[in-house]
Amino acid sequence: MDMAPPRARAFSFEDIENFDDEALRTFLDPHASGVDPADIAAALHGLSPALRHRVDDALPDAARRQFRRSHGPWSPRSIALARRRVVDELFWPLLYWNSPDEYEDLVAGEYIHPRVFDLVDLDGRVVCDIGAGSGRFTIPASRRARRVIAVDAVPALLRRLEDKAHRNHIANIEFRRGAFAALPLADGSVDVAVACSAFTSEPSQGAERAIAEAERVVRESGEVVVIWPDDPNWFRARGFVHLSLRGNDVHHFPDLTTAERICDAFYSPAAAEWVRRTGSADVPYQILGVPPPSDVCVKRVTDPRNPLPAPIPSR
Repeated sequence: MDMAPPRARAFSFEDIENFDDEALRTFLDPHASGVDPADIAAALHGLSPALRHRVDDALPDAARRQFRRSHGPWSPRSIALARRRVVDELFWPLLYWNSPDEYEDLVAGEYIHPRVFDLVDLDGRVVCDIGAGSGRFTIPASRRARRVIAVDAVPALLRRLEDKAHRNHIANIEFRRGAFAALPLADGSVDVAVACSAFTSEPSQGAERAIAEAERVVRESGEVVVIWPDDPNWFRARGFVHLSLRGNDVHHFPDLTTAERICDAFYSPAAAEWVRRTGSADVPYQILGVPPPSDVCVKRVTDPRNPLPAPIPSR
């Protein structure tokens, strides 16, 4: 979903005050969120000087200079529009930070195609899960990998993942706070770096910068894997092999009430109406208007003499 969903209207600009300083540094970086520093300056007009000071400290140098040069004058309408644009750009971090329960409801039925775990070589290897969230890739990967390093920028999601690991008696997961543009790992320290619905091809959502960072932490002849890529052609143009799997075309919500609520909040009124009309909590991704989590892009790092095998045909 490229645009902020209807649920974004429930957040206000002041909700960014809930971010701690590290979160502000991560999420206000224009390369990570696409937020315009001039919009932030307008959005802060009339609000707490303390928040303005925190934002100023959080911005990277180039963005800070642009932020400081933005002095208005701003009309009430332009301020309101700037606040709306900032909230829309920061919607997903705001959701992760403020409503992790709702995020869990959203992703609980988004099952990664089971064959992904056959296509990606995890057995006995050290794996970094970039943007691990609450663990939809981390938990199954841990059953095959020697060790999984779960990296996420949101402590609440890492705590949920740690609780899941504890409940399932999984002891080979490390939990590290960090962003996909600045992974808290040494160069060449893992065999595989995986991003499952984390960064995208958009410059404001990682793109080249995130790929370079993933490649940095992978050992020679290791792999960077992008599960559920937003634009497989973009990744193919950058040396990835695209593997497309058939099936897994339905999002499985736990019950009708959850299905209707999540569809209405995150997808569209039409999707919610489909749930009401059919009485089904199993909603096709086609109805939701998004592709299913069944595509994978894989790139072997640094060794051109050892290319990946030909793509596995779809089934």
